[in-house]
Amino acid sequence: MNPLIKKAYWSLAAMGALYFVFLGCLANPWVQRNAIYMNLLKVTWRQDLTKPEEFGFAKNQVTPFFLDTPDGEKIFAWHVLPLGLYKAHRDDLVKQPDGIPENVLQSEGIKLLMSDPEARLIIHFHGNAGTVGATWRPTYLRSLSAADPSKIHILTIDYRGFGLSSGTPSEHGLITDGLTAVHWALDTLGLPPSHVALVGQSLGTAVTFGVAESLITQPRPVELGAIITIAAFTNIKELVVTYAIGGVVPILSPLRPYPFLQKLFSGFIVERWESDERVKTLVKQSKKLKLILLHAYNDFDIPWSHCDRLFYVAANATGEEALSWTEVQRVKERTDYGVESYQHRWPGAKSGGNEIEQWVVTWGGHNQVVTSAGTSVIVAKALGL
Repeated sequence: MNPLIKKAYWSLAAMGALYFVFLGCLANPWVQRNAIYMNLLKVTWRQDLTKPEEFGFAKNQVTPFFLDTPDGEKIFAWHVLPLGLYKAHRDDLVKQPDGIPENVLQSEGIKLLMSDPEARLIIHFHGNAGTVGATWRPTYLRSLSAADPSKIHILTIDYRGFGLSSGTPSEHGLITDGLTAVHWALDTLGLPPSHVALVGQSLGTAVTFGVAESLITQPRPVELGAIITIAAFTNIKELVVTYAIGGVVPILSPLRPYPFLQKLFSGFIVERWESDERVKTLVKQSKKLKLILLHAYNDFDIPWSHCDRLFYVAANATGEEALSWTEVQRVKERTDYGVESYQHRWPGAKSGGNEIEQWVVTWGGHNQVVTSAGTSVIVAKALGL
């Protein structure tokens, strides 16, 4: 055998062996959870999350505090004032002490939220890895309120095991954290559900669907003002077929020519995050749902085909008889916004009082899409502003 061919053969064999060792490690629940959540990759090691000014916010524009979950964890949170409102009250806000207040309800920022009957609150759930202050996230938080900088407040949390929050992440745990934030907004702050929206990005979309499903299926169902997902995926089993950890390490895509091996290894998945099933329940149980599925066409982390699939599931859940993919494509209504984006809408006559929209924007990738002006406008309009 030619020495070069022999060397290439053994190199490929070694890579293949390492890949299967990698898959074997992922079958371990502890390794698997760390690969999904990447919560140990904090990114903001050298920054102080209790000093949001380090992340580009104005002095006391953000109030850092902790929420107590019903199962005993402490979840770190930021309340972000919209910049226009902050500007109007800056003189009072800068007099507050820095850091975590003794009683968050007595902070000026929270008082401004509670005293405005027209205020809206976005509860934001971020993706995996990092913290509320990591990478693009502070920019997200400023952008999401940009279309109405006097009315849109943001509440964002670090899930258990992330950043300064206690505990260890799990599917049930993250949904509990999200529900804690919602119940705090509704029960403690007294905000009307119609003025609260959930906005999730990447992994946060799965948390969003999990929280929304829990709210609508509880003994006294709660419907929020809007459920908005950005860069959502259908479920972990389907995601791992195309997803690469950190955008670099592929999981099951190398096994695409061997479906039986993909099925074998996907059977070891512990945290399933079945957003497609939760969307189905959410649509069927809701009477006035406002669901917006947003995705960038050039998202190479989570392909926009996942968004297509979720819209199909949501549309099908509005009727008694199942529709084929072709029938859904024929019935949905399309509006073009030039090179920026297009919108698909399920007809109101078929949605039973619910509003189901899909937005596909041309640019933005997996992360920057949250910061785009178009996204800000879509979010504000969903909140009735």
